[in-house]
Amino acid sequence: MSNAANDARAPAGAWDAHADDYMRLFSPLTGHIARGMVALVQSRLPDAPCLLDIACGPGDLAVAAATLCAERDAGSVLATDISPRMVALTQRALQPIDADARAEVRDGQDLGLESASFDAALSCFGIFLFPDRVAGWRTAAETLRPGGLFATSVWRGPESNELAKAQMGPLMSALPARLTNPPPRASWADLMTAEGLVDEITRAAPLIDPEIHILDATLALPTPNAMWRGMVGNPITGALIAACTHEEREDVERAVLAAFENRSGGPDLPFLLNTSCHVLIARRA
Repeated sequence: MSNAANDARAPAGAWDAHADDYMRLFSPLTGHIARGMVALVQSRLPDAPCLLDIACGPGDLAVAAATLCAERDAGSVLATDISPRMVALTQRALQPIDADARAEVRDGQDLGLESASFDAALSCFGIFLFPDRVAGWRTAAETLRPGGLFATSVWRGPESNELAKAQMGPLMSALPARLTNPPPRASWADLMTAEGLVDEITRAAPLIDPEIHILDATLALPTPNAMWRGMVGNPITGALIAACTHEEREDVERAVLAAFENRSGGPDLPFLLNTSCHVLIARRA
């Protein structure tokens, strides 16, 4: 297999490997946000909505959307993700719901779906992580009928989001200087403000009348070590940790766990972090 092919498969493989941990550790948090996103748009949808979930992860938003369709006894849901494992988890979660809902492996940067075929496209903490976000925003908009709704969620910055500050602060302090000089900047840093999020999306895609909502929630993990395990497996933070040598990683783990345990009050106590995100809602021109 060529290097190019390996590179193309890497994002899917990384999220495949993280899928089960993500569902167990972080889905209770992100699922809360996903259900909030569906609640924010549901009164504006037609009676029998055709709904698209982009970067569905383990299926929380798709389940909320399918439940809405089941309550109305009308409508359909298509959930998509680049990760086959995430799609399998979503399909399993959708099975008990009496609705026209399915999950498929598709790349959100090029979905290959018919244009103007959905009433709403939603992405809960998905498109903002794409290697080509502009393609993601544009592709999402292209799937919408005129006037169709787009909604997406993005984490707020550390000044407003305890998760970003308390998770990344100890990691950045513990990493070797060769990995933090210059300090790494999140690829989505410009989207952490409402203004930045609106600006990028409305420039990238034919989406109008943007509005921003703030949704807060608490991440509750059983122990500080659960947070560390989740960071190691996450394709974003895990890439930084994987760049360490074996000895460096041991030092980083000790330092980060010490900071987390100090925050929680001990190694066997729950680890709680308040989180905050922006939800952008706009409509197709």
